[in-house]
Amino acid sequence: MALHYLNKTTDYQIGIWKIEEDEEQLFKLSGSTQQPTFVNQVRKLEYLAVRSMALEMGIQGTAIAYMPSGKPYIINSSQSISISHTKNYVAVMLSAHEQIGVDLEHRSERVRKIRHKFMHPHEENRLKQTSNPIDETVALLLHWCAKEALFKAVPEDGVDFAQELRIREFPILDVSGRFEGTFLRTGRKFKIDYRVEPDFVLTCSFSTESK
Repeated sequence: MALHYLNKTTDYQIGIWKIEEDEEQLFKLSGSTQQPTFVNQVRKLEYLAVRSMALEMGIQGTAIAYMPSGKPYIINSSQSISISHTKNYVAVMLSAHEQIGVDLEHRSERVRKIRHKFMHPHEENRLKQTSNPIDETVALLLHWCAKEALFKAVPEDGVDFAQELRIREFPILDVSGRFEGTFLRTGRKFKIDYRVEPDFVLTCSFSTESK
């Protein structure tokens, strides 16, 4: 099996699966009873890998359902779930907190070309002023990844990544750590844990604030 990473904190559980198996192998590992109906082979493998990862975390794949918006949830459970995938990897996050989000992003220079879509001028200025042991591309990827995770965590519609999702307390970056984010529309604050790996970056966002 290609379990890449599994960790449990006081606030959430996170698992990452590296897809190295073929469809038949993943089907057996996932505990599924029916083959996925996706035409796209990559989507099939991601679907089965998510359920394989969830099973390792104590969640049956058949318990994972989706709202009309596409947001996943666990049937008859108070736990929240968030799912992400990127090239050859999937991530599953579970938590007792209601507003959570996970995102995986493949490491690529492309993020530089779209930085205007998600970076606020204040974030750009802080990035220029901060001396970090990692390069600017990774820092940008972490901003993008964090905002994707925040977007999944908040229930509101029509979120503007650059204007409404703001990364706060962005420290000197390492291969792992924590910074903070805020959804400005509601003022809700989130903690964002991150990991930087050779193939991808990962962010896990969660809010401990009560409603």
